Amino acid sequence: MGKKDEVEWDDVQGIVLSGYRELKRSAYLLWRFQSDDLRRNRKWLYDLTKRLTPSQPRPSSNTQPARNLALTPSGLRRLGVDQSTLNSFSFEFLEGMAPARARGAPIPRRTNVLGDLEASSPEYWNWGGWNEDTRDIDGLLMLFAEETEIDQLIEAEMRVMADIVDDEPIVLRGQLLDEDKEHFGFKDGLSQPKIEGRPKKSKDAHSKNGKSEIKPGAEIKAGEFLLGYENERKARVTDGHDRDIRRNGTYLVFRQLEQDVPAFNTFVCDVAGKIGETDDWVAARLLGRWKNGDPLVAEKPNGSGEDAKNNFLYWYEDRAGLRCPIGAHIRRANPRDSLGPDPETAMHLSKMHRIIRRGRPYGERWEPNGANGNSDKAERGMFFIALNADIAGQFELIQHSWINNRHFNGLYTGTDPISHFPDGDGITIQNRPTNLRVDRPKPFVTVRGGAYFFLPGIQALHDIAAFA
Repeated sequence: MGKKDEVEWDDVQGIVLSGYRELKRSAYLLWRFQSDDLRRNRKWLYDLTKRLTPSQPRPSSNTQPARNLALTPSGLRRLGVDQSTLNSFSFEFLEGMAPARARGAPIPRRTNVLGDLEASSPEYWNWGGWNEDTRDIDGLLMLFAEETEIDQLIEAEMRVMADIVDDEPIVLRGQLLDEDKEHFGFKDGLSQPKIEGRPKKSKDAHSKNGKSEIKPGAEIKAGEFLLGYENERKARVTDGHDRDIRRNGTYLVFRQLEQDVPAFNTFVCDVAGKIGETDDWVAARLLGRWKNGDPLVAEKPNGSGEDAKNNFLYWYEDRAGLRCPIGAHIRRANPRDSLGPDPETAMHLSKMHRIIRRGRPYGERWEPNGANGNSDKAERGMFFIALNADIAGQFELIQHSWINNRHFNGLYTGTDPISHFPDGDGITIQNRPTNLRVDRPKPFVTVRGGAYFFLPGIQALHDIAAFA
């Protein structure tokens, strides 16, 4: 990486490099500015920028609370960003995740692209959807702290927001569950892309099959995740000018995904009984990993630590999907070297469509027979957060062309078994002498809210607030 492309990590908000795993509790404050009072709104922003957590330098203590801020187009507008500047942002960001739908009008294209249909339609969302009372959101303040400090952090930030918000912010609370598992029981947060030029590098995992020089953990150019830097296409989303408020920023996708754990468990148990396998065997074929995170492709982890769980490829090891089904969740979300005329080309193409995930579960973990006092109807799920420099070419392409695609990588039917998409088709598990096909009655995941945000660099926020 040349000096011109050295990332200014001290200007990049911390969530780009860190999921704050030491801070087990989180809160996501969604709000709308009370008015277009620029002076008041900018004064609040000016004070907040002093408290935001950058990627570098890292806090002296890993348990120090963290704050990061993202804004919608309306939020930028209410902070005085002019329309000509807003026009430089991507169309997807400006249109929003759930474009308004007039009564009787066709479903908007973006809603179809994302597969937000039937029970997951924006018509039924708790926030960010088509309902006028919950639709307009100007910003997202993300807070991370230890369990004993999160309430105090929320109260402190809401107190200073009181003069600038319209009604109280929506407060969504997340948490890291034991062993970093999500509600279906799988270890989460694996297979994160490694950004070229990141401050602290870990050893890359190497394939030991002797047939390929591709590294599963190969670095990806910073421009795939940060505006102002070269991406895998050797292009820049911005011209890299220091005063461009997009520089050192990225787009943030935020979705509330409710998980029906009892329905998932019942489905897995029923399928296991029909085909003579264990529940864990079936669940692993739906996701592509065992619940402890070990991949199905590798017979045993290659090395130690989390890198070992990502040290695998598909082209040579499992092209036919007999270990990890072709339609399994992790194979769709990150095809690695499997989609293309050859493994090298496929891996390069895959690197153009990666996302950084920073999501967290919400709600109490489900226990059989209500052992922890929670009913099967209690709300629980995942706050899905993705960071990417190109919403259409990264998040939306993954969702539409890989997750929701019935013909992904040569399949004849079926979509991602863990997705919210109401496909109405069965799930195919590659097997010998014949494939196994099982019917999924309905999705185990339902979208309950969502929006597209921009996560600016800290200097850009200073510039926006400069006339406070």
